[in-house]
Amino acid sequence: MTSHGQQKNFRIISYNVYEGMSKDTTAHKSAFARWIKEKDPDVMAFQEMNGFAQQRFEEFARSYGHPYAVLLKENGFPVAITSKYPIVNVEKVIDNMHHGFIKATIKDITFFVVHLSPSKYWKRQEEIDLVLSTASSGNKTKAIILGDFNAQSPQDSVFYKDGKMAQVQKLLHSKYPVYDNLKNGSLDYNVIRTVLSNGFTDPLYDSKKLNISFDAAIQGDPDLNDNVTRIDYIFLGTFFKKVVKKSIIRDAFTNKMSDHYPVLVELAGIH
Repeated sequence: MTSHGQQKNFRIISYNVYEGMSKDTTAHKSAFARWIKEKDPDVMAFQEMNGFAQQRFEEFARSYGHPYAVLLKENGFPVAITSKYPIVNVEKVIDNMHHGFIKATIKDITFFVVHLSPSKYWKRQEEIDLVLSTASSGNKTKAIILGDFNAQSPQDSVFYKDGKMAQVQKLLHSKYPVYDNLKNGSLDYNVIRTVLSNGFTDPLYDSKKLNISFDAAIQGDPDLNDNVTRIDYIFLGTFFKKVVKKSIIRDAFTNKMSDHYPVLVELAGIH
């Protein structure tokens, strides 16, 4: 409650921080911590927390005011979550997942922090089916699925009609055959369609423009400069009726620190 007796809004940010914040230096990670503290989320979800161990991650979280922190694993490309409030009922799922996901409860909300396969459209479908299968019909309504889905939304399909994104994926496959992101030569919208068909809403969808969350330019491959898209989401269950703020955060910090931009959603009425 605020000093005037009103409920405080509940701010959530999800951020793929680019291979453990890219540079393994104290100054680099301190810059991330300062930025997070300034944005003041109640819950912070991460993807690509490479190089962190649980204790180090807890120390990092405390540096921006979050005493609760859960890291999926200590190798590969782990997801993670931190909070101002206790994180309970934690499940860490790695089996049958490319990176894995965390399921956890914060303030009676079930969070699923995901990072789906970057290289196989069919694997992403298997993964999202697994994520959704762990959410019973009872808790789906008060659930939030967030992270890097590596998949485009059918709601955004009008913005891909120029074919540039499909062409980028063809080029990516030719350079790095492990990437198999096109289904019959076209973008696969079924992963996000599956989430939406399970009753989740996408507050960052904008019918007038593509809310870009990923720009490959920072990776340094000029052939992939058209790899500019929206693949990071915060999906809300039907319980959440009032979104008071929503944005892809683009500022001087986020423009240079990752190939992804963080996604923010602020909710009203969370006790």
